[in-house]
Amino acid sequence: MRIGSLTVRTKAIILQVVIVAGVILWFKLALPSIRKQRAAAEAVQREERIESFVQSVVVEAGRPEAEASPAPGERRARPQRLRILPPVDEVQQALGAPSTSMTDFRGGQHLTWIGTHHSLEVSFDKGRLYALTLTDLESGHGVTIYESPAFWRQF
Repeated sequence: MRIGSLTVRTKAIILQVVIVAGVILWFKLALPSIRKQRAAAEAVQREERIESFVQSVVVEAGRPEAEASPAPGERRARPQRLRILPPVDEVQQALGAPSTSMTDFRGGQHLTWIGTHHSLEVSFDKGRLYALTLTDLESGHGVTIYESPAFWRQF
């Protein structure tokens, strides 16, 4: 049967080719964009969880460092210490799945979360939190915080 200049079978094949081409274009163009948007939203949420966690675990201790004067654009920082020492499970529950995980030669566990502006490395020894390192991703500067403010250091 002929309709116009093309047969019904030819029109059906052309329609199927157009549909397949549309699906391929969606997978090539739209899906990567959707994944990027979703990854960016997850990074923002992770950044918020990092900031909230650090505020809940860290407390300032003592007076500002006894440096002559801070560098231009920087302020004198107060030593900090860990206020609470949550176990691994509680930290993962608060922050979600870590971006990276590593175990050192003594069995210490080091978990890292990467947000939009900060990277947070939390270190455990026998399941007990002993150090927290917060790094600014833009400048590379940060702070390592321990249970005692005597070991606190900026870099």
